[in-house]
Amino acid sequence: MRGFPKHINTKEDVEFLLDKYPKKTKTFLKWKLAEVKQWLVVEKLKDDDNGKTDEQHKIVEVKDEKSGEVTERYQYKYKDDPNCQLFKLDLTVDEANEMIKEN
Repeated sequence: MRGFPKHINTKEDVEFLLDKYPKKTKTFLKWKLAEVKQWLVVEKLKDDDNGKTDEQHKIVEVKDEKSGEVTERYQYKYKDDPNCQLFKLDLTVDEANEMIKEN
């Protein structure tokens, strides 16, 4: 391997890279931590359902292009994305934070 890799696929890759390239690996982990929380669809709202709006919840309306009329409404929640790359590396948020703090 020459230089920092383009693809990191496993927790073991991250642990290996921490020894070889600590600064770049910690930057990589910070980026992956920033991608953990996302706005995700929880449910499609019915016409009579007001939904919930606060710091963790929002409603997204889909409008008809021609008439501008709302055709669908969705409840979103700001939460951990189970498909984020950090979790695919088999790392938890706590483990990644600990790796960043070391050294």
